[in-house]
Amino acid sequence: MNEPTPATKLSSTKRLALIVGGGALAVFGGAYVAGYALAGDNVPKNASVSGVVIGGLTRDAAIQKLESELAPRLTKPVVLTAGEAKVTFVPSEVGLGIDYATSVTASGAGRSWAPLHILTVLAGGGESRAVVTESGEALAQAVETLAKKADVAARDAGIAVKGGKLVRSKGADGITVDRPATLGAIADDFLTGQVAAVVKRTEPEITTAEADSTLTGAGTAALAHPIKVDAGEAGDFDLTPKMLAAALRFVPTDGALAPVLDAKKLTAEAKTELKGLGLKQPKDADITISKGKPKIIPSVDGIGIDSAELATAAQRVLAAGAGRTVTVKAGVQQAAFTTADAKKMGVKQVTGKFTTYFPGSAYRVNNIGKAARLINGTFLKPGETFSMNKTLGFRSTANGWMSGGAIDGGKVVQRMGGGISQATTTTFNAIFFAGLKDIYHKPHSLYFSRYPVGREATLDWVSVDMKFQNDSPHGVVLQAWTTGKVGQTGSITVRVWSTKRYTVKASKPVRSNYRAPAATRYDTSAGCEPQSAMSGFDVRYKRLFYQGKKLVRSEPFFWRYNTLTPVVCGKKPGS
Repeated sequence: MNEPTPATKLSSTKRLALIVGGGALAVFGGAYVAGYALAGDNVPKNASVSGVVIGGLTRDAAIQKLESELAPRLTKPVVLTAGEAKVTFVPSEVGLGIDYATSVTASGAGRSWAPLHILTVLAGGGESRAVVTESGEALAQAVETLAKKADVAARDAGIAVKGGKLVRSKGADGITVDRPATLGAIADDFLTGQVAAVVKRTEPEITTAEADSTLTGAGTAALAHPIKVDAGEAGDFDLTPKMLAAALRFVPTDGALAPVLDAKKLTAEAKTELKGLGLKQPKDADITISKGKPKIIPSVDGIGIDSAELATAAQRVLAAGAGRTVTVKAGVQQAAFTTADAKKMGVKQVTGKFTTYFPGSAYRVNNIGKAARLINGTFLKPGETFSMNKTLGFRSTANGWMSGGAIDGGKVVQRMGGGISQATTTTFNAIFFAGLKDIYHKPHSLYFSRYPVGREATLDWVSVDMKFQNDSPHGVVLQAWTTGKVGQTGSITVRVWSTKRYTVKASKPVRSNYRAPAATRYDTSAGCEPQSAMSGFDVRYKRLFYQGKKLVRSEPFFWRYNTLTPVVCGKKPGS
């Protein structure tokens, strides 16, 4: 009997493989066809969508059940959170919906030759998410609302100088709501009623570790020793660690904290030492009132050490050790505000003025006259703010003030500096009609007919100031004077000199909400002071800004005056 050749054996092996492979393919093909046939119109037996069991149901029944159970969730509030921040929205109101038919199809219902579908059917199905639909921008706006509440910028660590010592503040990570990712999270989870936004954390540019490194390194070295300043023939002096600490700050630079010296503060700290060099300090120009008109007082150049040059030189050696020395030569120093600068200020015409009248009692003549002298000649550059309390200073007998009538808690009392509300009211009205910015003023709690109703201002050293800002591009100079003497009616006038920008008018004040005072009170005490009855009321008016005949701005004002209970010193008649 002949033995088979190797070629014959190989052919037999191939045939066997083909037979086995063909059989497996036939089995798989049979299962594949069976899976297709089994699918029918029913949902796989284990299928559920977003927690709703629909296994074994027909496609139509599954769609109906899914809609019945999931539709109510579209009208229930959903809470979207990011840390402590949260917003609430109703899915249907922000454009969220559910495609029920597609959701059932995705669970494995219906026939399909797609392999994944067949495998799902053969495996009996499982849990899947409902297919969500979105429309409009309302959902994105809800996410943006949350982000505005939750987003926190990273905070750099820093170093400050307090009490001559370096104090490090910690850095903190920033938190940002990832808008696109959060929209995806909402689509996945909103049917549960609560969704956590996706947030990203960002590290600060200057970390706490980096600040600590600067503090123990460059920061400590900066204040370890004095810096000797050689001013040539003028002499020399030391910038002490205390002086350096007052001017030192740490500025984020290229991802690190760099020690920087503030030139003005450093010069201010060393003013005694600089004065000791015998140098001539420059003097700024000023504008005041002379012979009833604005007058420029020229600037004067000096000989001294340039502030910026001193700070730059000292800053270069902050990291050096003991024996630090810098050389800074004295030279001509121009005034910071020159005569030429003053001429450009445009202080040339009266832009606002006002006059009020007062009884000629001794304290009024003294106090209002003193206030006028202190106000007169006040010069404000563009952007500067006037404070009546700062201008007049502390009111005391030693400072030349007298006590007089004032209002406290709805009662007329005696107080040092009584009557200066007259000067305050007059100044307020002058700046009112000059169109300058009202920062703060407070009318009296009681109305006095010698003042414009509602358009007046009181003053108290402790609690009430009158402030306005020169918000114009021009300089402002105040002029003030009084007339009259004790026993005669006096007046105070305040003028504002500048360049006219507006014609300012006050609308007619409208009074309302009148209130009658309480019944007369009788006081038999030794310290009784009688007072008259006063009614209370509200008042409204506007400041109107015109350019030519055109109204360009309107500013509303409102005040509520209190009532004043009448007081009679003595027993009540018939008691």
